[in-house]
Amino acid sequence: MAGRPLGTMVTYGYPDIDLDAELGLAVWMGASLLEILPEWSRLPDPALVRRSAADRGLAIHSAHGCWGGRAIRARRVDLGATEPVVHQESVEDLKRCVDWLQAAGGTHLVVHPGGLSDPAEVLHRRSALARGLIELAEHASGTKVIVCVENMPPGVHPGSRMAELADLLAELGQSHLGLALDTGHANLNASASEETRAAGSLLATTHVHDNDGQHDSHDPPGHGTIDWADWGRALDSAGYNGPILLECIRRIRHSPSSFKPEILAGIARIVPTSPLVPDRL
Repeated sequence: MAGRPLGTMVTYGYPDIDLDAELGLAVWMGASLLEILPEWSRLPDPALVRRSAADRGLAIHSAHGCWGGRAIRARRVDLGATEPVVHQESVEDLKRCVDWLQAAGGTHLVVHPGGLSDPAEVLHRRSALARGLIELAEHASGTKVIVCVENMPPGVHPGSRMAELADLLAELGQSHLGLALDTGHANLNASASEETRAAGSLLATTHVHDNDGQHDSHDPPGHGTIDWADWGRALDSAGYNGPILLECIRRIRHSPSSFKPEILAGIARIVPTSPLVPDRL
């Protein structure tokens, strides 16, 4: 399904990164959709990024929600936390992310299921995660926002394997919940194709980047060991026609030639790129 639109993550609200330059780079890459990574502690204006994106002919698809120390008011964000105060602060911050994304015009909020944790605590953390996701789904009710749980690198219990997240979401049966497939994380645990097939029809969005199977380096596709052709077949089998959303903007920002659009041929629809080099956009 080459009709899947290409998107890219861009940062917003960071004092050392210019939003207009980020948007220019997205246009140069041939993206039509954006995921916004806000500096949540600053809670930057959602209306401004919405207008700025539209002026460039771009639409906001998603935002990356708070996690860990990247918080708004919480001391740390961990949806699997078993400590009541930490868990509730995490949920409340992510509700703020839902509201922010709605104001920005996006529809998919990517959230982490938790952080590094003890496998012996998996059942308690799974219960906490379930409660948090239900609260977020209820908060998103009446909006167009889907809360998308991302598969994580090894060491997150539950959350490192897509099958356990898919099982949880199937149990919860909430229409405002979906899954976000991170290809790099999948490549550290199994393969992008295997984890995509495990997500199946619950797959709602993607984070696309490459690595060597050992380090979460967030390289552009074609600079690691992921079998991209096979991943495309896995997307077809899952019936996924959402965006192919790159999560390697930092690498491409520093080395535009590292972006190889031909790697995604047959997987994503890429808008013809500008002939200008990114630093002149």
